[in-house]
Amino acid sequence: MPDFMKNKAAQIALIFLIGSSYSLLLTVNKIAVTHGVPSSAYVFWHCLGAGLIMGVLALIRGERFPLGRQYIFTYFVWGLLSVAAPITLLTWIAPNLPAGIITLTMVLVPLVTYALSVTFGVDRFRLLSMFGILLGAGGVLIVVLPAQALPSSDMVGWLLLALLAPLSFGMVTVFVARFRPPAVGNLPLISGMFLAAAIMLVPVMAGFGHLYVFPGPDVTGDLAILYATLLSCAIFWLFLVVIGISGPTFVTQHNFIAVLSGFGWGALFFGEQPSWLIWLAALVMFGGLAVHTLSTRREAARQKAA
Repeated sequence: MPDFMKNKAAQIALIFLIGSSYSLLLTVNKIAVTHGVPSSAYVFWHCLGAGLIMGVLALIRGERFPLGRQYIFTYFVWGLLSVAAPITLLTWIAPNLPAGIITLTMVLVPLVTYALSVTFGVDRFRLLSMFGILLGAGGVLIVVLPAQALPSSDMVGWLLLALLAPLSFGMVTVFVARFRPPAVGNLPLISGMFLAAAIMLVPVMAGFGHLYVFPGPDVTGDLAILYATLLSCAIFWLFLVVIGISGPTFVTQHNFIAVLSGFGWGALFFGEQPSWLIWLAALVMFGGLAVHTLSTRREAARQKAA
């Protein structure tokens, strides 16, 4: 790990980079499918590319690539819940929702994760965090209920479907806490996760008739696959590195950056202009995430003092 990453200012800069890169990935998803790349094929190709790149980097660095049963299980569960299911879903939904709105749902990931953690006995009930969850739900209602919040009332169903993605992301965290996957280096873990996701998407592509040979007929669609490959490598590696340095509570702050930059990417690439109700919903969700983050820090301090 480079020494500069241990500097607090550098870590804050990395949070900005992770958040803006993640929202850019969600924007690239929309570019890909609007240029003729089927959603599952798009995710398959960029997972395959990212898995191979990270695998080669692991081998160059001499990192062990464990293939025991526990490790394979971890790769496939992470691949399913972190990439194959949620990213394919969000890519399929992308043409039917503004890119900024899809990014907005990512604010709910830490809140959904906490709710699942309490449900499965991984975390303890905290009133302040539950208030944060209520604020997050309130933000969703601000988007869903008023007719003028979204460009079209037809988008409400797509938005509700998009909420399955934060649920999937939250389940990954609960899996890690509950089953304690075996220790493995970041590069082999990311490579195994992406390759497992690619394997799982093969029957999905075949079943939905989404077979796509890369490179395809549209240059923009193929470039979107390449961009997504590089972004995925960077995002997941930086995410794990920052968690290792500063902990999960600190890294969740990338969600604030992701939403704001997501609105910016949407405006830049698609001319999107969120309504004032969307900005209000974002503010309410930010409040929920801030309250939950405060609660988590208090709990960490309590455990440290005990």
